[in-house]
Amino acid sequence: MPPKDSAPDVAEVELKPRRGFSIVWLIPLVAGAIAIWLAYKTISEQGPAFTVSFRTAEGLEAEKTKVKYKDVEVGLVERIRVSEDLATIIVTARLEKTAEKMLAETSRFWVVRPRLGAGGVSGLGTLVSGAYIEIDPGDGAPASAFVGLEEAPVVRSDVPGTEYVLTAGRLGSLSAGSPIYFRGIDVGEVLGFDLAEDNGSVTIPIFVRAPYDRLVRDRSRFWNASGFDIELGADGVRVDTESVQAMLIGGLAFDTPPGGTAGPSAAGTVFPLYDSFAATTEAIYVEKVSFVMYFDGSVRGLSVGAPIEFRGIKVGQVRDVSIAFDAAAGEVRIPVTIDIEPQRIALAGSEQDAAAIDRTERRTMISLVERGLRGQLRSGSLLTGQLVVSLDFHPDAEPAKLGLDSDPPEIPTVPSELDEITRSAEALLAKLAGLPLDALIDDLRSTVQATNKLVASPELQQSAVQLNRSLDSLQSLLANVEREVGPLTAGLRRTTTTANDVLRDAGAAFRSADSLVGENAQLRFDLAELLAELTEMARSIRVLADYLEQNPDALLRGKGAPPQ
Repeated sequence: MPPKDSAPDVAEVELKPRRGFSIVWLIPLVAGAIAIWLAYKTISEQGPAFTVSFRTAEGLEAEKTKVKYKDVEVGLVERIRVSEDLATIIVTARLEKTAEKMLAETSRFWVVRPRLGAGGVSGLGTLVSGAYIEIDPGDGAPASAFVGLEEAPVVRSDVPGTEYVLTAGRLGSLSAGSPIYFRGIDVGEVLGFDLAEDNGSVTIPIFVRAPYDRLVRDRSRFWNASGFDIELGADGVRVDTESVQAMLIGGLAFDTPPGGTAGPSAAGTVFPLYDSFAATTEAIYVEKVSFVMYFDGSVRGLSVGAPIEFRGIKVGQVRDVSIAFDAAAGEVRIPVTIDIEPQRIALAGSEQDAAAIDRTERRTMISLVERGLRGQLRSGSLLTGQLVVSLDFHPDAEPAKLGLDSDPPEIPTVPSELDEITRSAEALLAKLAGLPLDALIDDLRSTVQATNKLVASPELQQSAVQLNRSLDSLQSLLANVEREVGPLTAGLRRTTTTANDVLRDAGAAFRSADSLVGENAQLRFDLAELLAELTEMARSIRVLADYLEQNPDALLRGKGAPPQ
Protein backbone atom coordinates (compact mmCIF):
# COMPACT_ATOMS: atom_id res chain seq x y z
CA MET A 1 0.00 0.00 0.00
CA PRO A 2 1.51 3.23 -1.03
CA PRO A 3 1.99 5.93 1.46
CA LYS A 4 -0.77 8.36 2.02
CA ASP A 5 1.23 11.44 1.44
CA SER A 6 2.30 10.33 -1.87
CA ALA A 7 0.11 11.57 -4.85
CA PRO A 8 -0.76 9.27 -7.64
CA ASP A 9 0.44 9.95 -11.11
CA VAL A 10 -2.19 11.87 -13.27
CA ALA A 11 -2.05 11.79 -16.97
CA GLU A 12 -1.96 15.19 -18.60
CA VAL A 13 -4.17 15.99 -21.50
CA GLU A 14 -2.65 17.80 -24.34
CA LEU A 15 -5.02 19.94 -26.44
CA LYS A 16 -4.14 20.54 -30.00
CA PRO A 17 -6.18 22.83 -32.38
CA ARG A 18 -8.16 20.95 -35.06
CA ARG A 19 -7.65 21.98 -38.57
CA GLY A 20 -10.46 22.07 -41.44
CA PHE A 21 -14.26 22.90 -41.78
CA SER A 22 -16.65 21.51 -39.23
CA ILE A 23 -19.61 19.55 -40.54
CA VAL A 24 -21.79 21.24 -37.96
CA TRP A 25 -21.83 24.39 -40.01
CA LEU A 26 -23.51 22.57 -42.90
CA ILE A 27 -26.85 22.56 -41.14
CA PRO A 28 -27.44 26.35 -41.11
CA LEU A 29 -25.92 26.68 -44.50
CA VAL A 30 -28.28 24.13 -45.96
CA ALA A 31 -31.22 25.71 -44.16
CA GLY A 32 -30.29 29.13 -45.51
CA ALA A 33 -29.87 27.78 -49.00
CA ILE A 34 -33.24 26.09 -48.83
CA ALA A 35 -34.84 29.31 -47.61
CA ILE A 36 -33.24 31.30 -50.39
CA TRP A 37 -34.27 28.71 -52.93
CA LEU A 38 -37.82 28.65 -51.65
CA ALA A 39 -37.97 32.43 -51.68
CA TYR A 40 -36.59 32.56 -55.19
CA LYS A 41 -38.97 29.91 -56.36
CA THR A 42 -41.90 31.67 -54.76
CA ILE A 43 -40.94 35.00 -56.23
CA SER A 44 -40.14 33.58 -59.63
CA GLU A 45 -43.38 31.62 -59.80
CA GLN A 46 -45.51 34.45 -58.43
CA GLY A 47 -47.85 36.00 -61.02
CA PRO A 48 -48.33 39.71 -61.65
CA ALA A 49 -50.46 41.84 -59.36
CA PHE A 50 -53.11 44.19 -60.75
CA THR A 51 -55.94 46.42 -59.54
CA VAL A 52 -59.56 46.61 -60.64
CA SER A 53 -61.96 49.37 -59.60
CA PHE A 54 -65.64 48.55 -59.01
CA ARG A 55 -68.57 50.62 -57.80
CA THR A 56 -69.24 48.16 -55.00
CA ALA A 57 -67.49 45.26 -53.31
CA GLU A 58 -70.66 43.23 -52.84
CA GLY A 59 -69.76 39.53 -52.48
CA LEU A 60 -65.96 40.13 -52.55
CA GLU A 61 -63.57 39.07 -49.72
CA ALA A 62 -59.80 39.40 -49.47
CA GLU A 63 -57.85 36.10 -49.60
CA LYS A 64 -61.09 34.27 -50.48
CA THR A 65 -62.56 35.66 -53.69
CA LYS A 66 -61.05 33.97 -56.71
CA VAL A 67 -60.26 35.23 -60.20
CA LYS A 68 -61.47 32.83 -62.89
CA TYR A 69 -61.30 32.39 -66.61
CA LYS A 70 -63.97 30.08 -68.07
CA ASP A 71 -64.56 28.62 -64.59
CA VAL A 72 -60.82 27.89 -64.09
CA GLU A 73 -59.11 29.57 -61.13
CA VAL A 74 -56.24 31.79 -62.32
CA GLY A 75 -55.83 34.21 -59.43
CA LEU A 76 -56.87 35.41 -55.99
CA VAL A 77 -58.00 38.69 -54.45
CA GLU A 78 -55.37 39.93 -51.96
CA ARG A 79 -56.74 43.25 -50.79
CA ILE A 80 -59.88 45.37 -50.95
CA ARG A 81 -59.82 49.07 -50.16
CA VAL A 82 -61.75 52.27 -50.80
CA SER A 83 -60.34 54.79 -53.26
CA GLU A 84 -59.12 58.14 -51.99
CA ASP A 85 -62.11 59.99 -53.48
CA LEU A 86 -64.50 57.41 -51.94
CA ALA A 87 -66.11 56.92 -55.36
CA THR A 88 -64.97 53.36 -56.13
CA ILE A 89 -63.64 50.20 -54.53
CA ILE A 90 -60.08 49.20 -55.44
CA VAL A 91 -59.54 45.44 -55.56
CA THR A 92 -55.94 44.21 -55.65
CA ALA A 93 -55.52 40.70 -57.00
CA ARG A 94 -52.73 38.53 -58.28
CA LEU A 95 -52.73 36.12 -61.19
CA GLU A 96 -50.81 32.94 -61.61
CA LYS A 97 -47.59 33.09 -63.55
CA THR A 98 -49.09 31.15 -66.42
CA ALA A 99 -51.91 33.73 -66.75
CA GLU A 100 -49.64 36.74 -67.06
CA LYS A 101 -50.51 37.26 -70.72
CA MET A 102 -54.14 37.86 -69.82
CA LEU A 103 -53.37 41.34 -68.51
CA ALA A 104 -53.60 43.57 -71.59
CA GLU A 105 -55.03 47.00 -72.30
CA THR A 106 -58.36 45.64 -73.58
CA SER A 107 -58.83 42.99 -70.89
CA ARG A 108 -62.16 43.15 -69.10
CA PHE A 109 -63.16 42.21 -65.54
CA TRP A 110 -66.56 41.84 -63.91
CA VAL A 111 -68.04 40.27 -60.81
CA VAL A 112 -70.11 37.16 -61.41
CA ARG A 113 -73.23 37.17 -59.27
CA PRO A 114 -76.75 35.77 -59.79
CA ARG A 115 -78.32 37.99 -62.44
CA LEU A 116 -81.53 38.13 -64.43
CA GLY A 117 -80.97 39.76 -67.82
CA ALA A 118 -82.20 39.80 -71.39
CA GLY A 119 -80.28 36.61 -72.12
CA GLY A 120 -81.81 34.77 -69.15
CA VAL A 121 -80.62 33.87 -65.64
CA SER A 122 -76.85 33.64 -65.06
CA GLY A 123 -74.49 33.12 -62.14
CA LEU A 124 -76.67 30.68 -60.23
CA GLY A 125 -73.58 28.70 -59.24
CA THR A 126 -72.37 31.59 -57.07
CA LEU A 127 -75.25 30.98 -54.68
CA VAL A 128 -73.14 28.11 -53.30
CA SER A 129 -69.54 29.00 -54.14
CA GLY A 130 -69.82 32.74 -53.67
CA ALA A 131 -69.12 35.60 -56.09
CA TYR A 132 -65.91 35.66 -58.11
CA ILE A 133 -64.17 37.92 -60.61
CA GLU A 134 -64.26 36.84 -64.24
CA ILE A 135 -61.55 37.90 -66.67
CA ASP A 136 -61.88 38.24 -70.42
CA PRO A 137 -58.36 38.49 -71.90
CA GLY A 138 -57.73 41.22 -74.41
CA ASP A 139 -55.05 42.43 -76.79
CA GLY A 140 -52.51 45.19 -76.70
CA ALA A 141 -49.72 46.26 -74.37
CA PRO A 142 -49.50 44.85 -70.82
CA ALA A 143 -51.47 46.76 -68.18
CA SER A 144 -51.97 46.53 -64.42
CA ALA A 145 -54.91 48.87 -63.67
CA PHE A 146 -58.42 48.29 -64.97
CA VAL A 147 -61.96 49.54 -64.57
CA GLY A 148 -64.35 46.70 -63.89
CA LEU A 149 -67.65 46.21 -65.75
CA GLU A 150 -70.89 46.39 -63.83
CA GLU A 151 -72.53 43.90 -66.18
CA ALA A 152 -71.09 40.88 -67.91
CA PRO A 153 -70.22 41.59 -71.56
CA VAL A 154 -72.67 40.23 -74.09
CA VAL A 155 -69.94 38.70 -76.26
CA ARG A 156 -66.51 37.55 -75.14
CA SER A 157 -63.44 38.56 -77.06
CA ASP A 158 -62.73 35.00 -78.22
CA VAL A 159 -66.09 34.60 -80.02
CA PRO A 160 -65.58 35.02 -83.79
CA GLY A 161 -67.76 37.55 -85.52
CA THR A 162 -68.07 41.19 -86.57
CA GLU A 163 -69.39 44.30 -84.88
CA TYR A 164 -71.61 46.84 -86.66
CA VAL A 165 -73.46 50.00 -85.62
CA LEU A 166 -77.15 50.79 -86.07
CA THR A 167 -78.75 54.24 -85.85
CA ALA A 168 -82.36 54.83 -84.88
CA GLY A 169 -84.61 57.68 -83.83
CA ARG A 170 -85.53 55.87 -80.61
CA LEU A 171 -84.37 52.79 -78.75
CA GLY A 172 -87.72 51.13 -78.22
CA SER A 173 -87.65 47.88 -76.25
CA LEU A 174 -84.07 46.94 -77.17
CA SER A 175 -81.46 46.28 -74.51
CA ALA A 176 -78.01 44.74 -74.20
CA GLY A 177 -78.30 41.07 -75.04
CA SER A 178 -81.37 41.39 -77.28
CA PRO A 179 -81.12 38.76 -80.03
CA ILE A 180 -80.56 39.40 -83.73
CA TYR A 181 -82.34 37.14 -86.22
CA PHE A 182 -81.74 36.24 -89.82
CA ARG A 183 -84.78 34.46 -91.27
CA GLY A 184 -85.72 33.27 -87.80
CA ILE A 185 -82.19 32.08 -86.81
CA ASP A 186 -80.46 33.68 -83.81
CA VAL A 187 -77.18 35.00 -85.28
CA GLY A 188 -76.08 37.73 -82.89
CA GLU A 189 -76.77 40.09 -80.02
CA VAL A 190 -77.16 43.76 -79.24
CA LEU A 191 -74.04 44.96 -77.39
CA GLY A 192 -75.53 48.12 -75.90
CA PHE A 193 -76.80 51.56 -76.80
CA ASP A 194 -75.89 55.20 -76.44
CA LEU A 195 -77.01 58.64 -77.58
CA ALA A 196 -75.40 60.08 -80.68
CA GLU A 197 -73.17 63.12 -80.37
CA ASP A 198 -75.95 65.46 -81.51
CA ASN A 199 -78.44 63.81 -79.10
CA GLY A 200 -80.80 63.49 -82.05
CA SER A 201 -80.59 59.73 -82.48
CA VAL A 202 -79.51 56.53 -80.77
CA THR A 203 -76.48 54.45 -81.74
CA ILE A 204 -76.77 50.71 -81.15
CA PRO A 205 -73.61 48.56 -81.48
CA ILE A 206 -74.39 44.99 -82.48
CA PHE A 207 -72.42 41.78 -82.92
CA VAL A 208 -73.11 39.16 -85.60
CA ARG A 209 -71.43 35.83 -85.00
CA ALA A 210 -69.40 34.02 -87.64
CA PRO A 211 -70.19 32.65 -90.17
CA TYR A 212 -73.41 34.66 -90.33
CA ASP A 213 -71.50 37.95 -90.46
CA ARG A 214 -70.72 37.27 -94.13
CA LEU A 215 -74.46 37.66 -94.80
CA VAL A 216 -74.31 41.33 -93.81
CA ARG A 217 -73.87 43.44 -96.94
CA ASP A 218 -74.05 47.17 -97.60
CA ARG A 219 -77.56 46.60 -98.99
CA SER A 220 -78.74 44.79 -95.85
CA ARG A 221 -81.73 46.21 -94.01
CA PHE A 222 -82.19 45.95 -90.24
CA TRP A 223 -85.56 46.40 -88.54
CA ASN A 224 -86.96 46.21 -85.02
CA ALA A 225 -88.55 42.80 -84.49
CA SER A 226 -89.78 43.47 -80.96
CA GLY A 227 -93.35 42.55 -80.10
CA PHE A 228 -95.57 41.45 -82.96
CA ASP A 229 -97.07 43.05 -86.06
CA ILE A 230 -100.78 42.83 -86.82
CA GLU A 231 -101.89 43.35 -90.42
CA LEU A 232 -105.50 43.43 -91.58
CA GLY A 233 -105.76 42.50 -95.24
CA ALA A 234 -108.06 40.91 -97.77
CA ASP A 235 -107.13 37.44 -96.48
CA GLY A 236 -107.95 38.33 -92.86
CA VAL A 237 -105.84 39.25 -89.83
CA ARG A 238 -102.18 38.24 -89.92
CA VAL A 239 -99.95 38.29 -86.81
CA ASP A 240 -96.19 38.19 -87.40
CA THR A 241 -93.37 37.86 -84.83
CA GLU A 242 -89.80 36.58 -84.93
CA SER A 243 -89.90 34.60 -81.67
CA VAL A 244 -91.40 34.58 -78.21
CA GLN A 245 -88.08 35.86 -76.83
CA ALA A 246 -88.10 38.83 -79.20
CA MET A 247 -91.72 39.51 -78.31
CA LEU A 248 -90.88 39.62 -74.58
CA ILE A 249 -87.43 41.26 -74.40
CA GLY A 250 -87.07 42.84 -77.84
CA GLY A 251 -84.92 41.90 -80.79
CA LEU A 252 -83.69 42.80 -84.26
CA ALA A 253 -83.85 41.14 -87.63
CA PHE A 254 -82.09 41.76 -90.91
CA ASP A 255 -82.24 40.62 -94.48
CA THR A 256 -80.25 41.25 -97.63
CA PRO A 257 -82.12 41.83 -100.91
CA PRO A 258 -80.95 39.61 -103.77
CA GLY A 259 -78.67 41.00 -106.43
CA GLY A 260 -75.39 42.83 -106.31
CA THR A 261 -71.85 41.51 -106.19
CA ALA A 262 -70.42 43.37 -103.18
CA GLY A 263 -68.89 41.25 -100.42
CA PRO A 264 -69.56 41.31 -96.68
CA SER A 265 -69.60 44.71 -94.99
CA ALA A 266 -66.56 45.83 -93.04
CA ALA A 267 -66.56 45.97 -89.26
CA GLY A 268 -68.07 49.18 -87.90
CA THR A 269 -70.35 49.77 -90.92
CA VAL A 270 -73.32 51.95 -89.96
CA PHE A 271 -76.86 50.86 -90.93
CA PRO A 272 -80.20 52.56 -90.30
CA LEU A 273 -82.62 50.70 -88.06
CA TYR A 274 -86.21 50.68 -89.34
CA ASP A 275 -89.27 50.43 -87.13
CA SER A 276 -90.70 47.39 -88.92
CA PHE A 277 -90.23 45.16 -91.93
CA ALA A 278 -92.86 47.16 -93.81
CA ALA A 279 -90.75 50.29 -93.29
CA THR A 280 -87.79 48.61 -95.01
CA THR A 281 -89.83 48.21 -98.19
CA GLU A 282 -90.59 51.92 -98.12
CA ALA A 283 -86.91 52.77 -97.92
CA ILE A 284 -86.27 51.86 -101.55
CA TYR A 285 -88.33 54.84 -102.71
CA VAL A 286 -85.74 57.55 -102.30
CA GLU A 287 -86.96 59.87 -105.08
CA LYS A 288 -89.63 62.32 -103.92
CA VAL A 289 -91.39 65.28 -105.54
CA SER A 290 -93.27 67.67 -103.25
CA PHE A 291 -96.67 69.29 -103.78
CA VAL A 292 -99.09 71.14 -101.54
CA MET A 293 -102.87 70.92 -101.20
CA TYR A 294 -105.23 73.28 -99.38
CA PHE A 295 -108.29 71.93 -97.62
CA ASP A 296 -111.03 74.18 -96.28
CA GLY A 297 -112.76 71.62 -94.08
CA SER A 298 -111.56 69.74 -91.01
CA VAL A 299 -108.50 67.51 -91.38
CA ARG A 300 -109.03 65.70 -88.10
CA GLY A 301 -107.58 62.19 -88.50
CA LEU A 302 -104.94 63.23 -91.07
CA SER A 303 -101.44 62.77 -89.69
CA VAL A 304 -97.89 63.03 -90.94
CA GLY A 305 -97.01 59.83 -92.78
CA ALA A 306 -100.56 59.18 -93.98
CA PRO A 307 -100.57 57.57 -97.44
CA ILE A 308 -101.30 59.36 -100.70
CA GLU A 309 -103.39 57.03 -102.84
CA PHE A 310 -104.33 56.98 -106.50
CA ARG A 311 -107.34 54.72 -106.96
CA GLY A 312 -106.34 52.73 -103.90
CA ILE A 313 -102.62 52.42 -104.72
CA LYS A 314 -100.11 54.24 -102.53
CA VAL A 315 -98.02 56.75 -104.49
CA GLY A 316 -96.60 58.85 -101.66
CA GLN A 317 -97.16 60.10 -98.15
CA VAL A 318 -98.04 63.24 -96.19
CA ARG A 319 -94.97 65.18 -95.12
CA ASP A 320 -96.51 68.06 -93.14
CA VAL A 321 -99.88 69.37 -91.97
CA SER A 322 -100.11 72.95 -90.72
CA ILE A 323 -102.33 76.06 -90.60
CA ALA A 324 -101.94 79.08 -92.91
CA PHE A 325 -103.63 82.37 -91.97
CA ASP A 326 -104.00 85.05 -94.64
CA ALA A 327 -104.20 88.28 -92.65
CA ALA A 328 -105.07 90.37 -95.71
CA ALA A 329 -107.99 88.19 -96.77
CA GLY A 330 -108.86 87.06 -93.25
CA GLU A 331 -108.91 83.41 -94.34
CA VAL A 332 -107.62 80.32 -92.58
CA ARG A 333 -106.53 77.43 -94.78
CA ILE A 334 -104.99 74.06 -94.10
CA PRO A 335 -101.91 73.41 -96.26
CA VAL A 336 -101.00 69.72 -96.54
CA THR A 337 -97.55 69.09 -98.00
CA ILE A 338 -97.19 65.72 -99.73
CA ASP A 339 -94.32 63.80 -101.27
CA ILE A 340 -95.08 61.90 -104.47
CA GLU A 341 -92.70 58.99 -105.04
CA PRO A 342 -92.21 58.67 -108.82
CA GLN A 343 -90.61 55.23 -108.52
CA ARG A 344 -94.01 53.83 -107.52
CA ILE A 345 -95.72 54.98 -110.72
CA ALA A 346 -92.82 54.90 -113.16
CA LEU A 347 -93.18 58.51 -114.23
CA ALA A 348 -89.44 58.79 -114.68
CA GLY A 349 -86.68 56.37 -115.63
CA SER A 350 -84.28 55.14 -113.02
CA GLU A 351 -81.34 56.63 -114.91
CA GLN A 352 -82.60 60.20 -114.54
CA ASP A 353 -81.20 62.51 -111.91
CA ALA A 354 -83.31 64.18 -109.23
CA ALA A 355 -83.77 67.40 -111.21
CA ALA A 356 -84.94 65.54 -114.33
CA ILE A 357 -87.35 63.46 -112.26
CA ASP A 358 -88.76 66.61 -110.66
CA ARG A 359 -89.34 68.27 -114.05
CA THR A 360 -90.95 65.15 -115.52
CA GLU A 361 -93.22 64.74 -112.54
CA ARG A 362 -94.37 68.35 -112.71
CA ARG A 363 -95.09 68.19 -116.43
CA THR A 364 -97.09 65.02 -115.90
CA MET A 365 -98.98 66.57 -112.99
CA ILE A 366 -99.87 69.64 -115.10
CA SER A 367 -101.46 67.37 -117.70
CA LEU A 368 -103.30 65.30 -115.11
CA VAL A 369 -104.73 68.35 -113.34
CA GLU A 370 -106.04 69.72 -116.62
CA ARG A 371 -107.80 66.39 -117.17
CA GLY A 372 -109.55 66.68 -113.80
CA LEU A 373 -107.11 65.25 -111.26
CA ARG A 374 -107.99 66.55 -107.78
CA GLY A 375 -107.04 65.83 -104.21
CA GLN A 376 -109.67 64.72 -101.72
CA LEU A 377 -109.73 63.58 -98.11
CA ARG A 378 -111.20 60.12 -97.61
CA SER A 379 -111.59 57.79 -94.68
CA GLY A 380 -108.80 55.25 -94.41
CA SER A 381 -110.25 53.24 -91.53
CA LEU A 382 -113.70 53.21 -90.00
CA LEU A 383 -112.24 51.82 -86.76
CA THR A 384 -109.51 54.42 -86.17
CA GLY A 385 -110.96 57.36 -88.07
CA GLN A 386 -107.69 57.93 -89.92
CA LEU A 387 -107.81 59.91 -93.16
CA VAL A 388 -105.88 59.46 -96.37
CA VAL A 389 -105.37 61.82 -99.30
CA SER A 390 -106.89 60.44 -102.47
CA LEU A 391 -105.84 61.54 -105.95
CA ASP A 392 -108.46 60.80 -108.59
CA PHE A 393 -110.16 62.29 -111.64
CA HIS A 394 -113.32 64.37 -111.11
CA PRO A 395 -114.73 65.29 -114.53
CA ASP A 396 -117.49 67.41 -112.95
CA ALA A 397 -115.04 69.54 -110.97
CA GLU A 398 -114.49 73.17 -111.94
CA PRO A 399 -111.61 73.69 -114.40
CA ALA A 400 -108.29 74.36 -112.65
CA LYS A 401 -104.56 74.22 -113.28
CA LEU A 402 -101.55 73.18 -111.28
CA GLY A 403 -100.50 76.16 -109.15
CA LEU A 404 -96.91 76.83 -110.20
CA ASP A 405 -96.77 80.19 -108.37
CA SER A 406 -96.25 78.49 -105.01
CA ASP A 407 -93.34 76.37 -103.87
CA PRO A 408 -94.08 73.49 -103.86
CA PRO A 409 -96.72 73.57 -106.63
CA GLU A 410 -100.37 73.46 -105.56
CA ILE A 411 -102.69 70.63 -106.58
CA PRO A 412 -106.37 71.72 -106.55
CA THR A 413 -108.74 69.88 -104.25
CA VAL A 414 -112.42 69.02 -104.01
CA PRO A 415 -114.48 68.73 -100.80
CA SER A 416 -114.51 65.39 -99.11
CA GLU A 417 -117.57 63.20 -99.27
CA LEU A 418 -118.37 64.03 -95.67
CA ASP A 419 -118.04 67.75 -96.40
CA GLU A 420 -120.40 67.43 -99.38
CA ILE A 421 -122.97 65.63 -97.24
CA THR A 422 -122.56 68.24 -94.53
CA ARG A 423 -123.00 71.10 -96.98
CA SER A 424 -126.09 69.47 -98.54
CA ALA A 425 -127.57 69.00 -95.08
CA GLU A 426 -126.80 72.60 -94.17
CA ALA A 427 -128.41 73.84 -97.42
CA LEU A 428 -131.51 71.73 -96.73
CA LEU A 429 -131.72 73.02 -93.18
CA ALA A 430 -131.34 76.60 -94.48
CA LYS A 431 -134.24 76.07 -96.91
CA LEU A 432 -136.36 74.59 -94.16
CA ALA A 433 -135.50 77.51 -91.93
CA GLY A 434 -136.71 79.91 -94.65
CA LEU A 435 -140.15 78.30 -94.92
CA PRO A 436 -143.12 79.88 -93.01
CA LEU A 437 -143.41 76.84 -90.82
CA ASP A 438 -145.49 78.62 -88.19
CA ALA A 439 -148.13 79.67 -90.73
CA LEU A 440 -148.15 76.20 -92.33
CA ILE A 441 -148.58 74.58 -88.97
CA ASP A 442 -151.45 76.95 -88.13
CA ASP A 443 -153.16 76.22 -91.47
CA LEU A 444 -152.69 72.51 -90.98
CA ARG A 445 -154.11 72.76 -87.47
CA SER A 446 -157.13 74.69 -88.78
CA THR A 447 -157.67 72.11 -91.55
CA VAL A 448 -157.56 69.26 -89.07
CA GLN A 449 -160.01 71.02 -86.79
CA ALA A 450 -162.41 71.72 -89.68
CA THR A 451 -162.16 68.11 -90.80
CA ASN A 452 -162.93 66.93 -87.29
CA LYS A 453 -165.99 69.19 -87.15
CA LEU A 454 -167.22 67.97 -90.55
CA VAL A 455 -166.80 64.35 -89.60
CA ALA A 456 -168.58 64.88 -86.31
CA SER A 457 -171.46 66.92 -87.83
CA PRO A 458 -175.01 65.37 -87.72
CA GLU A 459 -175.61 66.16 -91.42
CA LEU A 460 -172.65 64.01 -92.50
CA GLN A 461 -173.74 61.18 -90.27
CA GLN A 462 -177.33 61.38 -91.68
CA SER A 463 -175.97 61.43 -95.23
CA ALA A 464 -174.00 58.31 -94.51
CA VAL A 465 -177.13 56.57 -93.26
CA GLN A 466 -179.09 57.59 -96.36
CA LEU A 467 -176.26 56.44 -98.60
CA ASN A 468 -176.29 53.05 -96.96
CA ARG A 469 -180.05 52.81 -97.58
CA SER A 470 -179.63 53.80 -101.24
CA LEU A 471 -176.97 51.17 -101.72
CA ASP A 472 -179.29 48.54 -100.24
CA SER A 473 -182.12 49.57 -102.59
CA LEU A 474 -179.81 49.53 -105.59
CA GLN A 475 -178.63 46.08 -104.66
CA SER A 476 -182.24 44.81 -104.50
CA LEU A 477 -183.06 46.42 -107.87
CA LEU A 478 -180.10 44.80 -109.52
CA ALA A 479 -181.16 41.45 -108.13
CA ASN A 480 -184.67 41.88 -109.61
CA VAL A 481 -183.25 42.92 -112.98
CA GLU A 482 -181.03 39.89 -113.00
CA ARG A 483 -184.07 37.67 -112.36
CA GLU A 484 -186.07 39.34 -115.19
CA VAL A 485 -183.31 39.52 -117.74
CA GLY A 486 -182.59 35.82 -117.47
CA PRO A 487 -185.97 34.61 -118.92
CA LEU A 488 -186.01 37.45 -121.51
CA THR A 489 -182.65 36.37 -122.78
CA ALA A 490 -183.80 32.78 -122.99
CA GLY A 491 -186.93 33.88 -124.97
CA LEU A 492 -184.84 35.91 -127.39
CA ARG A 493 -182.62 32.94 -127.96
CA ARG A 494 -185.68 30.73 -128.71
CA THR A 495 -187.03 33.42 -131.10
CA THR A 496 -183.71 33.53 -132.88
CA THR A 497 -183.75 29.77 -133.24
CA THR A 498 -187.30 29.83 -134.64
CA ALA A 499 -186.36 32.60 -137.10
CA ASN A 500 -183.41 30.56 -138.28
CA ASP A 501 -185.74 27.60 -138.86
CA VAL A 502 -188.18 29.84 -140.79
CA LEU A 503 -185.39 31.19 -142.91
CA ARG A 504 -184.16 27.71 -143.60
CA ASP A 505 -187.68 26.59 -144.63
CA ALA A 506 -188.15 29.76 -146.71
CA GLY A 507 -184.94 29.05 -148.51
CA ALA A 508 -186.09 25.55 -149.33
CA ALA A 509 -189.47 26.92 -150.53
CA PHE A 510 -187.68 29.51 -152.63
CA ARG A 511 -185.61 26.92 -154.27
CA SER A 512 -188.77 24.91 -154.98
CA ALA A 513 -190.60 27.99 -156.30
CA ASP A 514 -187.63 28.89 -158.46
CA SER A 515 -188.16 25.70 -160.31
CA LEU A 516 -191.83 26.64 -160.91
CA VAL A 517 -191.41 30.25 -161.96
CA GLY A 518 -189.14 31.90 -164.39
CA GLU A 519 -185.90 33.61 -163.77
CA ASN A 520 -187.46 37.05 -164.02
CA ALA A 521 -190.70 36.36 -162.14
CA GLN A 522 -191.96 38.90 -159.59
CA LEU A 523 -192.36 36.23 -156.92
CA ARG A 524 -188.71 35.51 -157.13
CA PHE A 525 -187.75 39.08 -156.31
CA ASP A 526 -190.26 39.39 -153.50
CA LEU A 527 -189.04 36.25 -151.87
CA ALA A 528 -185.43 37.46 -152.16
CA GLU A 529 -186.27 40.75 -150.39
CA LEU A 530 -188.21 38.91 -147.70
CA LEU A 531 -185.25 36.62 -147.11
CA ALA A 532 -182.84 39.55 -146.78
CA GLU A 533 -185.11 41.34 -144.28
CA LEU A 534 -185.54 38.20 -142.25
CA THR A 535 -181.79 37.68 -142.19
CA GLU A 536 -181.22 41.27 -141.03
CA MET A 537 -183.90 40.89 -138.37
CA ALA A 538 -182.29 37.70 -137.11
CA ARG A 539 -178.90 39.40 -136.93
CA SER A 540 -180.34 42.34 -134.98
CA ILE A 541 -182.13 40.05 -132.57
CA ARG A 542 -178.88 38.14 -131.99
CA VAL A 543 -176.94 41.38 -131.34
CA LEU A 544 -179.66 42.60 -128.95
CA ALA A 545 -179.64 39.34 -127.07
CA ASP A 546 -175.84 39.43 -126.66
CA TYR A 547 -175.92 43.06 -125.52
CA LEU A 548 -178.66 42.46 -122.94
CA GLU A 549 -176.78 39.45 -121.67
CA GLN A 550 -173.67 41.56 -121.11
CA ASN A 551 -175.55 44.71 -119.93
CA PRO A 552 -178.73 43.70 -118.15
CA ASP A 553 -179.10 47.18 -116.64
CA ALA A 554 -179.71 48.58 -120.19
CA LEU A 555 -183.40 47.74 -119.78
CA LEU A 556 -183.50 50.43 -117.02
CA ARG A 557 -180.98 53.01 -118.22
CA GLY A 558 -181.35 52.53 -121.95
CA LYS A 559 -178.62 51.75 -124.43
CA GLY A 560 -175.53 53.93 -124.16
CA ALA A 561 -176.72 55.82 -121.02
CA PRO A 562 -173.89 56.74 -118.60
CA PRO A 563 -173.74 54.77 -115.33
CA GLN A 564 -175.32 56.45 -112.28
